[in-house]
Amino acid sequence: MTDKYRTEIKTCISILEKIERQEFKHYKELKLDQYTYESFIDSEFEWACDNCLESKKAILASPGLQETPWTPHLAYSDTELKCSSCRKEFLFKKEEKKIWYESYKLPINAEPNNCLECRRKIRNQNLENKTISEILKKTEDEITDNELERVVEIYTLWDKMDRVKYYQSILNKRNKN
Repeated sequence: MTDKYRTEIKTCISILEKIERQEFKHYKELKLDQYTYESFIDSEFEWACDNCLESKKAILASPGLQETPWTPHLAYSDTELKCSSCRKEFLFKKEEKKIWYESYKLPINAEPNNCLECRRKIRNQNLENKTISEILKKTEDEITDNELERVVEIYTLWDKMDRVKYYQSILNKRNKN
Protein backbone atom coordinates (compact mmCIF):
# COMPACT_ATOMS: atom_id res chain seq x y z
CA MET A 1 0.00 0.00 0.00
CA THR A 2 3.00 2.31 0.09
CA ASP A 3 2.41 3.24 -3.59
CA LYS A 4 -0.94 4.87 -2.86
CA TYR A 5 -1.27 8.53 -3.69
CA ARG A 6 -2.88 11.04 -1.36
CA THR A 7 -5.99 11.09 -3.59
CA GLU A 8 -6.44 7.32 -3.20
CA ILE A 9 -6.55 7.37 0.59
CA LYS A 10 -8.70 10.43 1.28
CA THR A 11 -10.99 8.68 3.77
CA CYS A 12 -8.27 7.45 6.11
CA ILE A 13 -6.27 10.68 5.77
CA SER A 14 -9.31 12.71 6.81
CA ILE A 15 -9.80 10.50 9.88
CA LEU A 16 -6.13 10.80 10.87
CA GLU A 17 -6.20 14.57 10.31
CA LYS A 18 -9.23 14.84 12.58
CA ILE A 19 -7.44 12.85 15.31
CA GLU A 20 -4.32 15.01 14.98
CA ARG A 21 -6.35 18.25 15.06
CA GLN A 22 -7.80 17.10 18.37
CA GLU A 23 -4.37 16.25 19.77
CA PHE A 24 -2.51 19.35 18.51
CA LYS A 25 -4.07 22.78 19.05
CA HIS A 26 -1.84 24.48 16.49
CA TYR A 27 -2.42 21.92 13.74
CA LYS A 28 -2.00 24.30 10.74
CA GLU A 29 1.00 26.09 12.24
CA LEU A 30 2.76 22.75 12.73
CA LYS A 31 2.08 21.75 9.09
CA LEU A 32 0.90 18.30 10.11
CA ASP A 33 -1.08 17.72 6.93
CA GLN A 34 2.07 16.46 5.14
CA TYR A 35 2.98 14.40 8.21
CA THR A 36 -0.48 12.81 8.04
CA TYR A 37 0.15 11.40 4.58
CA GLU A 38 3.71 10.32 5.42
CA SER A 39 2.52 8.55 8.57
CA PHE A 40 0.75 5.94 6.45
CA ILE A 41 4.01 4.71 4.97
CA ASP A 42 5.45 1.88 7.09
CA SER A 43 2.87 2.58 9.77
CA GLU A 44 2.06 0.28 12.68
CA PHE A 45 -1.68 0.97 12.48
CA GLU A 46 -4.14 -0.46 9.96
CA TRP A 47 -5.58 1.71 7.21
CA ALA A 48 -7.09 1.12 3.77
CA CYS A 49 -7.31 2.87 0.44
CA ASP A 50 -10.64 4.27 -0.71
CA ASN A 51 -11.06 1.50 -3.33
CA CYS A 52 -10.68 -1.20 -0.66
CA LEU A 53 -13.25 0.52 1.53
CA GLU A 54 -15.69 0.91 -1.37
CA SER A 55 -15.27 -2.72 -2.49
CA LYS A 56 -15.70 -3.95 1.13
CA LYS A 57 -12.23 -5.53 1.22
CA ALA A 58 -11.78 -3.33 4.28
CA ILE A 59 -14.11 -1.65 6.75
CA LEU A 60 -13.73 1.65 8.55
CA ALA A 61 -12.69 1.56 12.17
CA SER A 62 -13.99 3.77 14.96
CA PRO A 63 -10.76 5.13 16.46
CA GLY A 64 -12.56 6.72 19.40
CA LEU A 65 -13.69 3.30 20.61
CA GLN A 66 -10.19 1.81 20.66
CA GLU A 67 -8.01 1.70 23.76
CA THR A 68 -4.54 2.58 22.58
CA PRO A 69 -1.66 4.86 23.53
CA TRP A 70 -0.58 4.78 19.87
CA THR A 71 -2.23 5.89 16.67
CA PRO A 72 -5.42 3.84 16.41
CA HIS A 73 -6.45 1.66 13.51
CA LEU A 74 -8.34 3.61 10.84
CA ALA A 75 -9.66 0.58 8.95
CA TYR A 76 -9.64 -3.18 9.22
CA SER A 77 -8.93 -5.81 6.59
CA ASP A 78 -8.60 -9.58 6.80
CA THR A 79 -5.20 -10.83 7.97
CA GLU A 80 -3.88 -14.35 7.39
CA LEU A 81 -2.40 -15.97 10.50
CA LYS A 82 -1.20 -19.45 11.48
CA CYS A 83 -2.94 -21.34 14.29
CA SER A 84 -0.56 -22.33 17.07
CA SER A 85 -2.67 -25.41 17.89
CA CYS A 86 -3.51 -27.03 14.55
CA ARG A 87 -0.85 -25.15 12.50
CA LYS A 88 -3.40 -24.31 9.76
CA GLU A 89 -3.64 -20.90 8.12
CA PHE A 90 -6.74 -18.91 9.10
CA LEU A 91 -8.18 -15.45 8.55
CA PHE A 92 -8.45 -12.93 11.34
CA LYS A 93 -11.45 -11.25 9.73
CA LYS A 94 -12.01 -7.53 9.59
CA GLU A 95 -15.37 -7.84 11.40
CA GLU A 96 -13.74 -9.83 14.21
CA LYS A 97 -10.99 -7.19 14.53
CA LYS A 98 -13.64 -4.49 14.96
CA ILE A 99 -15.17 -6.48 17.82
CA TRP A 100 -11.80 -7.21 19.44
CA TYR A 101 -10.51 -3.65 19.38
CA GLU A 102 -13.70 -1.63 19.76
CA SER A 103 -16.06 -3.78 21.83
CA TYR A 104 -13.65 -5.89 23.90
CA LYS A 105 -11.14 -2.98 24.06
CA LEU A 106 -8.18 -5.27 23.43
CA PRO A 107 -4.82 -3.66 22.58
CA ILE A 108 -4.58 -2.87 18.86
CA ASN A 109 -1.55 -5.13 18.48
CA ALA A 110 -3.41 -8.17 19.89
CA GLU A 111 -4.08 -11.06 17.51
CA PRO A 112 -5.53 -14.52 18.09
CA ASN A 113 -3.02 -17.33 18.50
CA ASN A 114 -5.52 -19.96 17.37
CA CYS A 115 -8.11 -20.33 14.65
CA LEU A 116 -11.78 -19.98 15.57
CA GLU A 117 -12.30 -23.76 15.60
CA CYS A 118 -9.38 -24.33 18.00
CA ARG A 119 -10.45 -21.39 20.18
CA ARG A 120 -13.90 -22.99 20.46
CA LYS A 121 -12.34 -26.34 21.37
CA ILE A 122 -10.14 -24.72 24.03
CA ARG A 123 -13.10 -22.76 25.43
CA ASN A 124 -15.22 -25.92 25.50
CA GLN A 125 -12.44 -27.91 27.17
CA ASN A 126 -12.05 -25.19 29.80
CA LEU A 127 -15.80 -25.28 30.43
CA GLU A 128 -15.75 -29.07 30.75
CA ASN A 129 -12.80 -28.83 33.13
CA LYS A 130 -14.67 -26.29 35.26
CA THR A 131 -17.77 -28.51 35.28
CA ILE A 132 -15.76 -31.54 36.42
CA SER A 133 -14.00 -29.48 39.10
CA GLU A 134 -17.28 -28.08 40.46
CA ILE A 135 -18.87 -31.54 40.63
CA LEU A 136 -15.89 -33.40 42.08
CA LYS A 137 -15.21 -30.91 44.85
CA LYS A 138 -18.40 -32.21 46.47
CA THR A 139 -18.49 -35.30 48.64
CA GLU A 140 -19.67 -38.47 46.94
CA ASP A 141 -23.03 -38.28 48.76
CA GLU A 142 -23.63 -34.71 47.53
CA ILE A 143 -23.10 -35.59 43.85
CA THR A 144 -26.37 -36.27 42.03
CA ASP A 145 -26.85 -39.05 39.49
CA ASN A 146 -27.14 -36.45 36.71
CA GLU A 147 -23.83 -34.93 37.77
CA LEU A 148 -22.18 -38.37 37.80
CA GLU A 149 -23.54 -39.00 34.30
CA ARG A 150 -22.04 -35.67 33.19
CA VAL A 151 -18.66 -36.62 34.72
CA VAL A 152 -18.75 -39.95 32.84
CA GLU A 153 -19.72 -38.14 29.63
CA ILE A 154 -16.84 -35.63 29.90
CA TYR A 155 -14.25 -38.28 30.78
CA THR A 156 -15.49 -40.31 27.81
CA LEU A 157 -14.95 -37.30 25.55
CA TRP A 158 -11.47 -36.92 26.99
CA ASP A 159 -10.80 -40.63 26.48
CA LYS A 160 -10.00 -41.14 30.19
CA MET A 161 -11.40 -44.66 30.32
CA ASP A 162 -10.08 -45.54 33.78
CA ARG A 163 -12.02 -42.60 35.22
CA VAL A 164 -15.08 -43.45 33.12
CA LYS A 165 -15.08 -46.96 34.61
CA TYR A 166 -14.67 -45.65 38.15
CA TYR A 167 -17.52 -43.11 38.02
CA GLN A 168 -19.71 -45.46 36.00
CA SER A 169 -19.27 -48.09 38.73
CA ILE A 170 -20.44 -45.59 41.37
CA LEU A 171 -23.43 -44.76 39.20
CA ASN A 172 -24.19 -48.47 38.67
CA LYS A 173 -24.04 -49.14 42.43
CA ARG A 174 -26.52 -46.31 43.02
CA ASN A 175 -28.89 -47.64 40.41
CA LYS A 176 -28.88 -51.14 41.99
CA ASN A 177 -30.00 -49.72 45.32
